[in-house]
Amino acid sequence: MRLERTRQAEHLGSVTIFGVRRVLELDSGAKNPQVSENADVQKVEREAIDEIEKKMVIVLPIKDEDVKVFEGVLSAIPHDCFIIVLSNSQRGDIDAFRVEHDILSRFCQITRRQAMIVHQKDPAIAGAFAAAGYSEILGEDNLIRSGKSEGMILGIILTKVLGKEFVGFIDTDNYIPGAALEYVKHYAAAFSMAKTPYVMARILWRYKPKLFGEIYFKKWGRVSEITNKHLNNMVSGMGQFETDVVKTGNAGEHAMSIALAERLDYGTGYAVETEEIISILEKFTGMLPITNKEASEKGVEIYQTETVNPHLHAEKGDDHVVLEMMQPSLSVIYHSALCQDRTRRLILNELVEAGCLEPDQEPPLVGLMPPPRQVDMSRFSASLSGEFRRYFVPEDLPLPIPGMRPVGEELKKIIFSDLDGSLLHPVNYSYTEALNALRQVQANDAPLIFCSSKTRAEQAALRQELGVNDPFITENGSAIFVPKGYFHRPHSYDKVVDDYVVTEIGQPYQELKHRLNQVLEEVNAQLLNNASVGSLAVSAFSDMSTEEVAIETGLNLRAAELARQREYSETLKIQGSRQAIDLLLTEFKNAGLSYAFGGKFYTVTSGSDKGKAVKILTELYKLNYGNILTFGIGDSENDTPMLLAVDRPMQVQGVSQRWSKIKVPQLVFVKGVGPDGWSRAVVDILRQTS
Repeated sequence: MRLERTRQAEHLGSVTIFGVRRVLELDSGAKNPQVSENADVQKVEREAIDEIEKKMVIVLPIKDEDVKVFEGVLSAIPHDCFIIVLSNSQRGDIDAFRVEHDILSRFCQITRRQAMIVHQKDPAIAGAFAAAGYSEILGEDNLIRSGKSEGMILGIILTKVLGKEFVGFIDTDNYIPGAALEYVKHYAAAFSMAKTPYVMARILWRYKPKLFGEIYFKKWGRVSEITNKHLNNMVSGMGQFETDVVKTGNAGEHAMSIALAERLDYGTGYAVETEEIISILEKFTGMLPITNKEASEKGVEIYQTETVNPHLHAEKGDDHVVLEMMQPSLSVIYHSALCQDRTRRLILNELVEAGCLEPDQEPPLVGLMPPPRQVDMSRFSASLSGEFRRYFVPEDLPLPIPGMRPVGEELKKIIFSDLDGSLLHPVNYSYTEALNALRQVQANDAPLIFCSSKTRAEQAALRQELGVNDPFITENGSAIFVPKGYFHRPHSYDKVVDDYVVTEIGQPYQELKHRLNQVLEEVNAQLLNNASVGSLAVSAFSDMSTEEVAIETGLNLRAAELARQREYSETLKIQGSRQAIDLLLTEFKNAGLSYAFGGKFYTVTSGSDKGKAVKILTELYKLNYGNILTFGIGDSENDTPMLLAVDRPMQVQGVSQRWSKIKVPQLVFVKGVGPDGWSRAVVDILRQTS
């Protein structure tokens, strides 16, 4: 997609409202690095939009709409977006909801996709909100109220259940399917351009046709013009210069990151879209006390884009426009703590002139719904654990809910494994004996995380050979490498390397090497002054040639070269008297360096920790899958931190057919050297049911 680069932007504290971007080209073609873009053009690559769509839910609210129009909107939603249909249609003798369910089910069967459909008055859904401590959404009948904001909040919570990052809303009364498709592309483009997790995308229709015997293409709707005018009056009063930056005050077609959506207040009825902007300004500009420090530090961005397609939908009459839309929209502006007296007077005049108020009246307060993050998600999901299946179509597919364990389903088993001496034979580094067990792990969809002293280059080569695509931990807990898009829920990381997001725990190699050399110089000086301690010889992989590393390790030349590509640690061969080696190891500790002995070599790091790395990944798996059980397979003292961090630690035998002395509670001793023992451990893991 190519968009006009906007130069208009209003910065209000941590909030940035960008001026409207006009679409120049909906599909900008394949990526071409040889072509430089015009400075006035902003290109969003097709691949970037595709990636966002995989992480986005499109919520389609429907209430007794024309089913043909509904079918058209369904057909427009990109295949990789997940669809949630929220219905408030009539039930009873004429069951419109059943018809909608049948249409969606047939659509999903034909298009080979999965979707959800939920009726807003479903008693089980209402019960889940009550159990989750969010009764504000319920009416006197203990069901969810019939309101737009209530439906939006339900959509946000279901998006969180699905583990998606973004949620977009599109009305189902749109007569032009191409417009619905374009909205999604606009949402994805905005999320791709965003520099913060807290982002909103709002649609400005280029034309909103009216039917007066013939189609008349009107630029904007009446309520939109009025709402935008008074929002801009308020925003102007918050700064020092007049602005007209807000053009989407009543944007029903809009999308948000879940990180932002769950932090906002929501106005009941048709005040909802205007209240979203008011809530952002109140919470994040700093003009009122800040309660969301994290979002304020990272900033909030509001993107506005103008469509190419017109927005054509069923007309509902002037009474609907004035009474149900304009008054609530202006009311939330009027009652905001940020609204100035001048803007309040202008709003009162507007409402009196429209016949909504008497001259001596104030606009009534609009009910506000608290931020959806107040919903206890674990209780919400637990309350619906036996109900979820009926909300999905087709019904025969697995539930796409991270962390949701339907009745009878086993826990998600996560296997952390050492390599040398465990999966790989301690002498010849072969994994042949473990291949059958490895295939069983993959067939059972159990993540296999390599946690080893090996480098990223070594592990990447091995993962490719074995077809393992899960995260991995390098250089004794120095860094965690997670494939891009592996986890559904967003998480923090330190940098991006190739196709991985990386969490760094250990000190980078150059800094480590400098400290290591200082220690070696000091120890050598001490040994020269005290000959009785004995001699010491230290060889580092970085100081050896590839051929020398191959000779020392028994690796082939390719594997030896990969072993030398260190990013956070140094591998040492240490020879000498016991006293001299103890002196060196003591000085390592004094210098803040850690070491681990793998049976033949010492690996020296700073800050690295296998146990910490395992715990970080475990929390990510819990966040995405909920009910998990972690296993660890190792063979030596070097694996102790990893084995202490898992639920079920397991140890295989060393080359002498004995187990190393490791102090780990409830450690399971597995017969078999290296890959033989590893295979036995895996068979035992896959048999366990709890």
